[in-house]
Amino acid sequence: MAENKKSFVLYSDIIHTVKHLSDEQKGQLFMHILSYVNDENPVTDNVIINLAFEPIKQQLKRDLAKYEDKKKQWSEAGKRSAEARKAKKELTNLTNVNERSNRSTDLTVNDNVNVNVTVNDNVIKNNIDKRKQDFKKSLIPFLDKYGKELIKEFFEYWTEHGLKDKKMKFEKQKSFGIARRLVTWEKNNQKWKQNNNTKKSNYEANIEANRNRSWNQ
Repeated sequence: MAENKKSFVLYSDIIHTVKHLSDEQKGQLFMHILSYVNDENPVTDNVIINLAFEPIKQQLKRDLAKYEDKKKQWSEAGKRSAEARKAKKELTNLTNVNERSNRSTDLTVNDNVNVNVTVNDNVIKNNIDKRKQDFKKSLIPFLDKYGKELIKEFFEYWTEHGLKDKKMKFEKQKSFGIARRLVTWEKNNQKWKQNNNTKKSNYEANIEANRNRSWNQ
């Protein structure tokens, strides 16, 4: 029997074998079965008992193998459940609002929802990479609209942090709406490009003017 297994199954169809035994043999067979399932490794020279017990023994072995498989599945399910509870607890600690704390942070994680986040400093430090990945995932819906290059620049800018920083740049903002920030980012990006183009045009115009001036002299 498996460790800590307190029961076993006898199937009703063994009656077709047992009913041919004498009452004494039935008693001997039953005790032989009980001895076997209690790991006493019973041995008998009685051929009739051995013949009657053999199919029961094989069925007990098959049932034990199924039980071991089930026990393994239960163990794995228990581990998954424990990991899920741990992850949920960490997430709760990360997003739990503590109004009495001076370190509360109002963080908008999407265009419509502002989440007040108060986190333990150690939790922030340990989970900064995970939070960075979560921020990256929140940008995926905007890829088609703004393009990969702009989203990448936006991500790298707002997730910047020093080695000893407990928060990324976007987490230091009083509020942070991704959709609104992206609109502003794109406008500023367009202005920057226009200014660069203007400066480039003015520079080229000056070069051309100087060239003409030198030529005329």
